[in-house]
Amino acid sequence: MAEGDGDESPRTRADKLRNVYNQKYKADEFVKKGVYDQRDVDNINSNDLYVSQFIRKTETIQDAADRLHEALKWRKEIGVRDLTEASFPQEFWDIGAMYFHKTDKEGRKIIWLKIAKHKKDPNTLPLIKKFFGFCFETAYNESPEDELVLLFDMTNTGISNLDMEMIKFVITSFKIYYPALLGYLLIYEMPWLFNAAWKVVKTWLSPEAQKKLKFVNKSDIQQYIAKENLPEHMGGTDTFEYKYVPSEERENEDNQNSDASKKRVTFADQDSPLYQSFNADSIENSYVRVNKSSLSNINRNAGPGGGNQEGNSFIGRLLTISPAEELRFVTDEDGKDAHDVISLKNTLPYPIAYKVKTTSPEKYKVRPSSGIVKPGSVEKVYVYLYQEHHLGVDKDKFLIMAVELNGDPPDNMSEYWKTVPRENIMDHRLRCVQVKRSDSRYSSDTVSVLSADDQITAINSKVDSLMEGHLALQKSIRLLILLQVLTLVLFIVFILYTYLYASSGPPQVKAEEGPQNSSTADRYCSGTLF
Repeated sequence: MAEGDGDESPRTRADKLRNVYNQKYKADEFVKKGVYDQRDVDNINSNDLYVSQFIRKTETIQDAADRLHEALKWRKEIGVRDLTEASFPQEFWDIGAMYFHKTDKEGRKIIWLKIAKHKKDPNTLPLIKKFFGFCFETAYNESPEDELVLLFDMTNTGISNLDMEMIKFVITSFKIYYPALLGYLLIYEMPWLFNAAWKVVKTWLSPEAQKKLKFVNKSDIQQYIAKENLPEHMGGTDTFEYKYVPSEERENEDNQNSDASKKRVTFADQDSPLYQSFNADSIENSYVRVNKSSLSNINRNAGPGGGNQEGNSFIGRLLTISPAEELRFVTDEDGKDAHDVISLKNTLPYPIAYKVKTTSPEKYKVRPSSGIVKPGSVEKVYVYLYQEHHLGVDKDKFLIMAVELNGDPPDNMSEYWKTVPRENIMDHRLRCVQVKRSDSRYSSDTVSVLSADDQITAINSKVDSLMEGHLALQKSIRLLILLQVLTLVLFIVFILYTYLYASSGPPQVKAEEGPQNSSTADRYCSGTLF
């Protein structure tokens, strides 16, 4: 567990984490390679509060160092320190999908997310992530010791508003990048269509983190937010309407204000124009701040057999490895070989070579057992347990080794591994666990085990299929309505034609046509012509 307790000062806790971090990571080297921002390195060397916030009682101090490393990489990747309001399109501010307004009953400021205003678009997702980082970076800098409340207003949301990539990003943000920022998440009026997605989300969270998810509706949201701070559609009396005020207008207003007692409007001011202006055209589902243990010790209660969860990851110096602790092999009576998957993610700007070893090579087939993970990519290693070796699995272990590659990969990787100094190699061990398919822990109502990326891909695929089906249904409905209109028009024309034809009367018979024609006319009038 993390060293120390809550009675220690931020300085004492920060120094403990710095010592572990500096032994494991070389900040100066990462700055030279463009992995860190020098300003962030300076900050962790001087900001005791910031560093201490990465420590949680439910994890080891080594895990906290890994989270700090991952946060520094992300900050450099999106350039969070250089982002400004002008970094984003005007429509990001005008739409009103995200803004700060009012507080909860404990005085926490509320971030309102209007989920119905978000439309899933992979092309804008990178910029949305930056926008999200900018908003929370600004909020944190204004009040680093205060927590926020995130409120998902899911009124009038539909399947087109579901974006699992954004969900994954926001969860990661509160696990790693801003570990002390969020108090809890309120989810207002979640449609039943989102139930499957939330089941997946819960598998990414620790039990402690799940407790901070609050599903509310009109009848119980006032347990958290006073009536006067809620909009009318939530049963409140607040008539607030969002409007973005550009920074130039805010500055002019401040300059014109001669009252010295009124300070310049800042992000932390309640209902200030800047506070009201923070929104995102495509920012979607955001989640609770998660204890650090949720990243390395999260329960894999979704079941075994062929996948891992990114939330259950070991973030190492060179690679992020999923699962963090164990491989699970499901065995049954169908005669098939059980398997699990190791995901290796490289978030560094240079390639990483890896090699996988096991204490019982005769029991397992590993594909591929070695290779290279390119920058920003993920490699999956499939581990198969031979059917005839199902006994004694719990005693087996796997070792994942990783080393940084300088320049082009060598032709003979086997020889290269022999020349690498031991201190340059990162290693991580996984234990093996055998699970019977009939085990009650993995009943049919649990979510099937997939990696976070696979879960997102699967749900996105289903969402896309639903949207395609919805569009096809709408097209069919429009066609049906058109046919009904045409049928109605034809029917009206037929009625009009029949009425006009009948009102014109029978044809007149000339007198000179004689008896035969007169007889015909009589027959016409008597209705016996046909």
